[in-house]
Amino acid sequence: MPELPEVETVRASLARDLIGKKIKSATVTNGRVVRRHKSAKDFRTLIEGRTVKSAERLGKYLVFALDNGHHLVVHLGMSGQLLRAKSPKIPKPKHTHVDFTLTPAGELRYVDPRTFGELFVSVPPEEGVTVEISKFARLAMGGDGLGVRRRVPELAHLGIDPLEDQIGWDRFAAILRSRTTPLKVVLTDQDIIAGLGNIYADEILFAAGLRYDRPADSLSTIEIRRLHRSMTEVLTEAIKYGGSTLADEQFVDPDGKPGTYQNYHQVYGREGQPCFQCRRLIERTVVRSRATFYCPNCQA
Repeated sequence: MPELPEVETVRASLARDLIGKKIKSATVTNGRVVRRHKSAKDFRTLIEGRTVKSAERLGKYLVFALDNGHHLVVHLGMSGQLLRAKSPKIPKPKHTHVDFTLTPAGELRYVDPRTFGELFVSVPPEEGVTVEISKFARLAMGGDGLGVRRRVPELAHLGIDPLEDQIGWDRFAAILRSRTTPLKVVLTDQDIIAGLGNIYADEILFAAGLRYDRPADSLSTIEIRRLHRSMTEVLTEAIKYGGSTLADEQFVDPDGKPGTYQNYHQVYGREGQPCFQCRRLIERTVVRSRATFYCPNCQA
């Protein structure tokens, strides 16, 4: 499943040429991907003729502001892709469920073999209506995340975004100390921390030298600061390499280019291989139906 670095890679790529273009028309061939709307026609009516003003991200969601104050929101699910096409003559990939025709030129295609992803148009709340934002997100001291939640109420439940929300280690500590569940569970709970999944939770925990099953409220101050720092560093590095494309080659950027951060994974997907730091073999276990990789020595 695309996680924060992969979604940010897509956002940054589309921001370079999608902003300022008009959505001339949209073709929906699978109503499941626009399931929040009554019909595909309702979805099309809300976006056709609108110009894209900005491209943002919150957690695993892409948020495109339109010139009428509405927002086109995209979640890539487990296998979703947004692919550019310079011309409608270029054959559409199999499982293309939505095709946006852009003005002055080009197309943007939403491809999703498993159809767990979705697209929807968010209408801003009426004047005077207060959006109830996640108690964890309210701990942010700055950043763009709170603004996105207020403009797109459907995303108000999301927890702290490690990059879009500014949160110091002390407030991060307050979150951890309020949870008795294992660290891996906390890191991958979108209502607590938005954007992390299996890959980056494992990589962050390795970088911080912490086991996946440590109760979140058991960490010392030093360990919390280390985890806080590791989260930012791992995600920033992953974005630099365009995210991770695994063996299924499901994730690619809008130009069809795979990420390369998988070449730098320290533990994820490396069961039975020696740890790069201590040479102990990487182990794999399952935590609440999630595959989890760790070094039994470095994460003692």
